[in-house]
Amino acid sequence: MTRKRGSAVLRVNMRSFCKNYSLSDPNRGPFGDPQRIIWAAVILVSGCAVAAVQGANVEAVFDSVARANPEFAISTSYVMNDDDPVVMTAGPTRKDGSIMVANDARWHLGSIGKSFTATLIMRLVQQGLLDLDAPIATHLPAYRDTMHPDWQAATLRRLLSHTSGIPPNASRLMMLRTWDEAPYAGRRAILSAMWDKPLRRNAGDFRYSNLGYVMAGVIAEEVTQSSWEDLILSEIAAPLGLTSLGFGPPTQAEAPWGHGSLLGLGLKRPADPANIRSDNPRWMGPAGTIHLNMAELAKWGQVHIQACQGRLPNFLTQANCQTMQTPVSENYGLGWVIQTAENGERLIWHNGSNTKWYAELAVFPEQEIVVAAATNVFAARRVHGLALGISDRLVDDRQ
Repeated sequence: MTRKRGSAVLRVNMRSFCKNYSLSDPNRGPFGDPQRIIWAAVILVSGCAVAAVQGANVEAVFDSVARANPEFAISTSYVMNDDDPVVMTAGPTRKDGSIMVANDARWHLGSIGKSFTATLIMRLVQQGLLDLDAPIATHLPAYRDTMHPDWQAATLRRLLSHTSGIPPNASRLMMLRTWDEAPYAGRRAILSAMWDKPLRRNAGDFRYSNLGYVMAGVIAEEVTQSSWEDLILSEIAAPLGLTSLGFGPPTQAEAPWGHGSLLGLGLKRPADPANIRSDNPRWMGPAGTIHLNMAELAKWGQVHIQACQGRLPNFLTQANCQTMQTPVSENYGLGWVIQTAENGERLIWHNGSNTKWYAELAVFPEQEIVVAAATNVFAARRVHGLALGISDRLVDDRQ
């Protein structure tokens, strides 16, 4: 196991935070799943139990989780205030492999990438190129005449908050037919095959939609005449110095491989990152194909704390940051899930998985704490418990 150390002082009691959430509703508990893969309440209870009792310190919590399932890699990072992130990593790059994952390795983030797409849109709003509440047809004049009025009337605010009524995903057949498409062309091929039809859901109702984020990505592309991938690099990665940011499964020698189920039987096998089928189709980028190392993932959370404090106006104004962290429907804002405990403390978070990886990012704005965790297999319980355990141990270190 490798570690990068830095100083941190925690100001939140995770035991109190867990206790202040209602565990009777899986959507209300800490880190409940916005992708509607609903966790049983027992997972939430077990996660808070890890936070309450496991390990004598941060390293002990991490070591315990890593040793419990050593065939897969796992990593965590955390940061407090303006300190440098602390990173801990363990495990092989692939099941039964001998190469250990590097501490600065990149991890597939899945739907955590939605916070990047939402931030990109807010930057374009800030630049006067987009309007959150204008019908999207105003931003897509080249396609307006082929779109059903239901689609034309959708807004960016509704796309980013999953309240547009746009379907969650393309059909499996459509995905298979477009898997090899270049990202830019694939996005238009998928959406144009659907947007001439009426929407089956009412606008304003929450329905988690990957396609809604793909549509937001297309709008950004149309108003800038740049690809979503280039925009993420120029508008997000470059100004923040996120040098590890890329797309799809990471391919570096000491980066982890994802692991998928063989024939749906539960047997996990490594997915070669060179194989295009080791991730979702590339056109799904705006919904979640970003990879990043763990230190920079913690920094991403740190950026959103600072922006909402008004400290990064050239990147994201305080008003725009706070708009992202304000619920629109249920507990979803723009690219973030927002939950508030009974004691008033907020948790801003997102998770992500392409079924071969799993990652979580949690931001505690009032305490200026960020905790992230990831593994290279779908293991929500493992990552969830680790994130909660790390948070609690940091509280104990402070006390």
